[in-house]
Amino acid sequence: MDRGSAHKGRLPSGEERARLVREMFDRIASRYELLNTLMTAGLHRIWNNKAVEATGLREGGRALDLACGTGSLTRDLAKRTGPTGYVLGIDFSREMLRAAQARPAPNVEYRLGDATNLTGVADDSFDAATIAYGARNIPDLDALFSEMTRTVRPGGRVVCLEIARPKGRLSATFYRLWFDRVVPRLGAMVSGDAWAYSYLPESVKEFVAPGELADIMERNGLQNVTWRGFSGGIITLHVGTRPG
Repeated sequence: MDRGSAHKGRLPSGEERARLVREMFDRIASRYELLNTLMTAGLHRIWNNKAVEATGLREGGRALDLACGTGSLTRDLAKRTGPTGYVLGIDFSREMLRAAQARPAPNVEYRLGDATNLTGVADDSFDAATIAYGARNIPDLDALFSEMTRTVRPGGRVVCLEIARPKGRLSATFYRLWFDRVVPRLGAMVSGDAWAYSYLPESVKEFVAPGELADIMERNGLQNVTWRGFSGGIITLHVGTRPG
């Protein structure tokens, strides 16, 4: 989902889109991690590791993982912080959280919640806040990054991992073949939900460009915002720091 002022396209917007996407994730939760592995040929694990490294977390650190889904990145963050650390995963899909909670860890807590209104999460309470593949699904990016900035301590980092449309000719050709054609068919076959995996490429097309995402992060209180692409630009990793 795009920024609140939104790019108009073939997808619904606002509350209707939020409802449809939440219901979609509820439906596909049991197959979500399997499909991630199939669709990325396992590369999502490498991308997750890049996001974890970007947080700068250490043993005993505290991390907030928004749109945590089934907890893939949440668990990786928990490994980085160790048994003395703490990771809070928040998602708006009950079924995704149910799948996450089926793989418990002693230093991880999961909560149902809205990434743009983190009720009950205190200011300055985390060393890092992350969101992976979820920013597209949030209508108001300003509210998202404002909340992420609020909840990290001064000097803490905000990390956003997201799918993007590559610019290089070879990467763009592969993207069109794989994400626009193969992924919707594969997703429909494995999950039994055709809309879910036709939504994926459409949501990427309507999402803001990497440079605009960096601008949104900066105007919501982050500094030294940088971004880089992986796998030919199909994935982008944005990192910003809350001023000390």
